[in-house]
Amino acid sequence: MRSHRLLIILLASISAIVIAAFVLTITNDDSPRDIPADPGSTIAPTERTFPDLPPTTAPLPPTTDLFGNRLEVPHDESGVALPQDPSTRPEPTRPDYLITPPAWMQWQRGWGGAALPVSGSDGPARIHYGIATGFAHTPQGAALAAADALARALAAPEGVWQEAVRERYYGGGQALLDRFSRSRKRTRDAARYVVVPDGVRIQPGYRDDLAVVQFAAHDNIGYTISAWPMAWIDGDWRVRVPDNVEILWGPGASTSSLAGFGVWKGMS
Repeated sequence: MRSHRLLIILLASISAIVIAAFVLTITNDDSPRDIPADPGSTIAPTERTFPDLPPTTAPLPPTTDLFGNRLEVPHDESGVALPQDPSTRPEPTRPDYLITPPAWMQWQRGWGGAALPVSGSDGPARIHYGIATGFAHTPQGAALAAADALARALAAPEGVWQEAVRERYYGGGQALLDRFSRSRKRTRDAARYVVVPDGVRIQPGYRDDLAVVQFAAHDNIGYTISAWPMAWIDGDWRVRVPDNVEILWGPGASTSSLAGFGVWKGMS
């Protein structure tokens, strides 16, 4: 029964709120997750950029996340960036611009089965040493960066996830690292619960220096909505961490439907 309860709560997985759910649900589970001690021995230095470094091997057959959403399977568990064509980005004049997915949207299977977002129009343009960068200066780029930041903080191996937090989050410092560390240790196989969200939207009032991204994930009574503030800093989107990092672990809003959200499932 405990595992079933955990599964329901983890349906809201693509937000730090889920991490809080992990902690609240399994507070009696004091078995730490088996985390690789030496990232240098398990993670080969890799970089995928386009059009300079096209892949030389074909992708593996696709698979699914925990709830049946399609995941592409690259040879590199840190993900593979797609060729970028900015001309295919959604038009800002379209009425549904803030919920429209980027072109050639994919979710790739990363470490432990985590869903990592990539697109062919809005980034990431590079994945280097397990860190994705080069998200487009668009609402779509902000949403991709938010989902990517959480996935890597939860799923990347020891040594890599800390670097992902340092590079992809602005603020929080050691307190944020400690908070993620506790969540990872208290949740076995946390990566497999990082699934494709059911709905994505950027709140109205988007500005080119700040985007508030919302993800919806179904739970046992409807959907849980989490909000991620994303700031454009030094040429890329980063999670703008509040002064009190615990806010990221707070309860999300509830809704009974996905009205007003876009569907960003992967393309075949």
